[in-house]
Amino acid sequence: MIKKRRTIAAVILLAATSVPLLCRAAEMQRSDRAKQLGKRLMCTCGSCTESAGLCSHPGSSFSGPCEGAQGILKEIDLSVARGDSDEKILKAFEKKYGPAVLAEPPNKGFNRVAWLLPGMTLAAGMVLVVFVVSRWRRPAAAMQSAPGANISREWLEQAKRRADRETED
Repeated sequence: MIKKRRTIAAVILLAATSVPLLCRAAEMQRSDRAKQLGKRLMCTCGSCTESAGLCSHPGSSFSGPCEGAQGILKEIDLSVARGDSDEKILKAFEKKYGPAVLAEPPNKGFNRVAWLLPGMTLAAGMVLVVFVVSRWRRPAAAMQSAPGANISREWLEQAKRRADRETED
């Protein structure tokens, strides 16, 4: 009878201690998702240029997310708990703070330039390199067919002998 009571007490104790751990695990998952979404939103504190998920304010009196980033992460956590989709959460923040809150500009309208410019710059750079290399090769080919390239061997030998005589002193 005593063994049964001890077993029942152990099961109850184990259940009582594991429930908070399970709740904490669910909360951690939401926090991880909130941090992932927070990386797509800028911190609104005004003193940093980090995303809310990466805000850490190193070197100040504290190290960690500032109040602005904590507020954003808390709002995201609440939206995640309600079951909102990522796009719905991001659109709500864009509506509340404007498009500047997004860490990367949306791929539409004039913002498309920000998405296309790196590729266009790379392509222009490659064309420039091909052009410059082809120009470097051209003078070498032009030197071979230059009018002065038809110098006779005799004249070249005479010039070498004269240069040797003049430099012997």
